[in-house]
Amino acid sequence: MKTFYYLLLISLFISLSNASIVEETCKNISSSHPYIAYDFCVSSFKSYNASSQAANQRALAIIASRLANSTAVKTQARIQELMEAEKNQPRKNRLDVCMEGYSLAIDDLRTAEQAIGAERDTDAQIFLSAALGASSDCEDAFAEAEDACPLETENGEYDQMAAIALAIVAALHR
Repeated sequence: MKTFYYLLLISLFISLSNASIVEETCKNISSSHPYIAYDFCVSSFKSYNASSQAANQRALAIIASRLANSTAVKTQARIQELMEAEKNQPRKNRLDVCMEGYSLAIDDLRTAEQAIGAERDTDAQIFLSAALGASSDCEDAFAEAEDACPLETENGEYDQMAAIALAIVAALHR
């Protein structure tokens, strides 16, 4: 019985320390990057089950790049829905710019994740920075045509997640 309580206490301590890694990391990056919202950062990691097992910032950086990738994939699915419903060819072309940007971002995020795991932080920063361009390219395609972008919410969520991944990797590199 004594062993059971000892193991319970250890697992509670590990769980609390992992939660504090998420909260401390989110606090640090949101204070130095005002466009990263602390609450969004914490809730994103808490929604990802493996984040409770993250032992350090490198593991969180990998998780953040996976979350950004997942967000990009969801955004791509939304773009596909919009393209299928769209009858206006110029607007369809703008959506195609968005689709292409997110396709490239997904590739960049996968490469960044591999670079983070291999401790090639400079490479990871380059690929994460490139991946961040997807949403702005999409927004620009609509802005140039003086057309409202139908993906503002998705682009905003993606921007936050990709920026979180980049900020964590930048902190690793210091």
